[in-house]
Amino acid sequence: MSLPELRKVGRYEILAKVGQGAMGAVFRAQDPTIRRVVALKVIAANPIGSDVETAGGGRLSSAAFFEREAQAAGSLLHPNIVTLYDAGRDGDWYYLAMEFVEGINFAAEIARDGKVSVDRAAEVGAVVAEALDFAHERGVVHRDIKPANLMILPDSTVKVADFGIARLTSAASSTMTTDMMVGTPQYMSPEQVKGGNVDGRSDLYSLAVVLYEALTGRKPFAAESLPALLHVILRSGAVPVRQVDPAIPAELSGIVARAMSGDPGKRQARGKDLAAELRAFRERSRGAPADGRRSGIGLKAGIAASLCLVIAVAGAWGVGLFEHTALAPAAPNGFVEFVSNPRGADILLDGKVIGRTGDAPFTAEVPAGTHEIEMRKDGYYPAPATVKVPANERVPVELDLEARE
Repeated sequence: MSLPELRKVGRYEILAKVGQGAMGAVFRAQDPTIRRVVALKVIAANPIGSDVETAGGGRLSSAAFFEREAQAAGSLLHPNIVTLYDAGRDGDWYYLAMEFVEGINFAAEIARDGKVSVDRAAEVGAVVAEALDFAHERGVVHRDIKPANLMILPDSTVKVADFGIARLTSAASSTMTTDMMVGTPQYMSPEQVKGGNVDGRSDLYSLAVVLYEALTGRKPFAAESLPALLHVILRSGAVPVRQVDPAIPAELSGIVARAMSGDPGKRQARGKDLAAELRAFRERSRGAPADGRRSGIGLKAGIAASLCLVIAVAGAWGVGLFEHTALAPAAPNGFVEFVSNPRGADILLDGKVIGRTGDAPFTAEVPAGTHEIEMRKDGYYPAPATVKVPANERVPVELDLEARE
């Protein structure tokens, strides 16, 4: 959906667009009353032409989308869930003012190295499972758990984002039924594909699919079309992660396989149960305490938190990885906004792939100084550039790629 140039919505002053989706856009904005920077999700209030088609062919109006996310996120105050500050309507627009998360999503972390370490996958899985348990206890089923909706903050804190298609269960029932199949198909549970009874165990299945991808570098199910993919999800069990990569411990492979059972009754009953299994696995495999809920360890295996901090820093949809000792002062950073013509080019910063360009600028937070940049895309010659990034400033970089003959 195309949005006009917006300078202010509600009382919030628009600073920059950071993302665009089917229902609207997300902006970096400021609350002038308390000078707080927020992520402002703006959705068209007029349902005509602004409905989103779900995976099952149903439609979800912007009004329903707004009300659902506001009610779901507004009831959840948890350190590992993105906080909703405010919600309202301003003329033609609904808006949600949320915590602005400076970091990367888990999809970018997986893409950076192709997969993550066993320890890192278990750590992220345990944190997310506990956050989901908190939501489920309050009657909220997320229904769209995927790597892109798991944000990684600079201090390694994981936050669950985007409750746009969450459902609120009734007080009389711990499950809910929907006549629409909603979510991201590759991560849907079988019962979600069917549009049947869905409870918190559906989210645990989706989380297990995330862990499968994080551990192996590939999704558990693949097909040439959406109907074929849905058929595979309903009819086929995933190959255990240990068969994909024998280096993955059997215990962790079993935990993931159980959470991905086609029968909800055979999965872990609650998020806290899955979290406990993952933490117990980490304790046995690492010889470290399993009760540190917000541990910053795990970005690189074998580095003790008392000796080193590994911080993933970036603007929205950016990515970077920098190490410095716990006693070292933080280096000043700046921001680079990447755009390529055509879109879809891999971005290399100082020789390392940090992401891919899209319709919106890909923003990355980087140390102030001079950096070598290169953009690559199949069928095109690489486009190099050198850029100087001042501290606390944004530098746009737009490169044209020449097609190979």
